[in-house]
Formats: sequence, structure tokens, C-alpha cells
Amino acid sequence: MPRVVYDPSVSSIVVDLLLEAADGKSSLLIPVVLDTGASLTIVATDLMAQLGYDPANPSLGRQRIVMGSGVEYAPRTTVRSATAIGQKVANLEVLCHDLPSESGVDGLLGLNFLKHFKLTIRFRKGIIDLTKER
Repeated sequence: MPRVVYDPSVSSIVVDLLLEAADGKSSLLIPVVLDTGASLTIVATDLMAQLGYDPANPSLGRQRIVMGSGVEYAPRTTVRSATAIGQKVANLEVLCHDLPSESGVDGLLGLNFLKHFKLTIRFRKGIIDLTKER
């Protein structure tokens, strides 16, 4: 069973997210916050460009997002695959948006990834299990 152990005293749960490049020839591992309040997964714009996706493409749809600083619109694109907590999702829609540098992470792992699995968080023990639903 895929499992992540984290420090239960921290205010955010940070996990690794492996994103496959647009050409399928490489990938990039980035730290993201597991965010059950985010509908969609968010990845920093420059990292998406580094992976060969084109966040500046005017034909991409834009998603309205509410941030602490107000309402913003972020480009939506689809990554070939994303892997976190030992589980992989193909063709995952991602918003290209930069989080504040103070956050120390490169994005958010949202519900559009998590909904494919059974997510169990044992907060007092600092354990996350992510398993395929039967």
C-alpha cells in the first residue's frame, strides 16, 4: 500500500509530485502541498514550461481561482502523467500558477488527482495512505 509519513506537528503536508514532460522523455520531481481544498492541481508556471508545456499559449482555457490576494485566472493544461504517494494518474489537468515563494513548494496536489483513489490521513500519527478503490 502506497504510504507517506510526515511530521504531524507541521501546518502543511508536503509530498513529492513527479510530472512527466510533454515529450514523454523526462520527468521532474517537485514538492507540493496536499490540498483537499483545491479542486485542481496547481504547478508553478516556469516548471510547466521547463517540462515542455506552454502556459503562455493563448488557446489554453483559463480557470478562475480565488487566492488570498483576490481572484485570478490561470491557464489550464494537461500533463501526460503525474505520480504522488506511489500512485499515478495519466492525462491530469493542471493549472499553471505561481504560489508565493515563501510557501517553499512548487504547487498544490488537488482533488482532481486525489479523487482517483481512497485517501486516508491519520493526522495524529502523520501517515497518509493512498490506495486504488475497488
